[in-house]
Amino acid sequence: MTLFLLRAYGDFLIAVNVASRSTNRESIFLIASKHLEPLYEVIAPELPGAIQIRFVDFSLDKQLMRCFTNRFLLHPHTLTELYSLRRLIRKGFASGEMSGELYLEQQKRIFFPRFFCGMHFRPVVTRGKVYEAYARFFSVPMHQLETFERGQQEIQNILIVPDSRQPIKVIRSEIIQQLQDHYARSAQLVTVAYFKQIPNGANGHVVVYENFHELIQLIKATDLLIGGDSLPVHLAQLLGIPHHILYPGTKSTDFFTPYALQHRTYHCFEDLRSGTNFLINGH
Repeated sequence: MTLFLLRAYGDFLIAVNVASRSTNRESIFLIASKHLEPLYEVIAPELPGAIQIRFVDFSLDKQLMRCFTNRFLLHPHTLTELYSLRRLIRKGFASGEMSGELYLEQQKRIFFPRFFCGMHFRPVVTRGKVYEAYARFFSVPMHQLETFERGQQEIQNILIVPDSRQPIKVIRSEIIQQLQDHYARSAQLVTVAYFKQIPNGANGHVVVYENFHELIQLIKATDLLIGGDSLPVHLAQLLGIPHHILYPGTKSTDFFTPYALQHRTYHCFEDLRSGTNFLINGH
């Protein structure tokens, strides 16, 4: 069977994280969009096991295939991406490189590649928790994802990564200030890391990261990561770093990490703005 990885960085990271723990991973042929390769090159040394993956240029110019989006769906380049996928599949079956069932990451918008490629793609994730769906797909026990080797240790260095691909998931400045004030009471060092540029009005110990390598080094050096429902928390999951997920209460929790779900380290923006939740409890 063949699994195509064509969505955003977070989706890709979840897939390869779980795949690298599977005992039957060699029976599943992974093909990923070329735009995901820089992330893979950085995380490959951190994966529990080696995986075989092929990167293909599908002419993607966004962080995921356009047919999976609302904003970029009705654009001529959407057809270019889909035709590239169709050509690869037809060539793969003709040469014998591909055989068996074809899978895509999610049920959402699967109609478009099915229609344009003339293939019955099956989804890994139909509904519910994404990590659990991949664990079933790759036959990986969930406890392998929930157990962190480093265990409990004193938290001295805290990293906040507020950015997200989706603007609604970005951690706003007032919540960052709330977090900084809270942890300052116990003399814990709080670092806020922004991608490429520091926004106006940012306070405290602030740094910038330019690429995936720098982001991973920041995460490795921290005792606790606080981030949105985005790539950094999935990197923390892979690296075994404790983390809190902050998210808008109107959004689904299906992409939350096994660690956050097991330890209930997720908190919606609305609770934090009202001064409740872990800020008051001191956790």
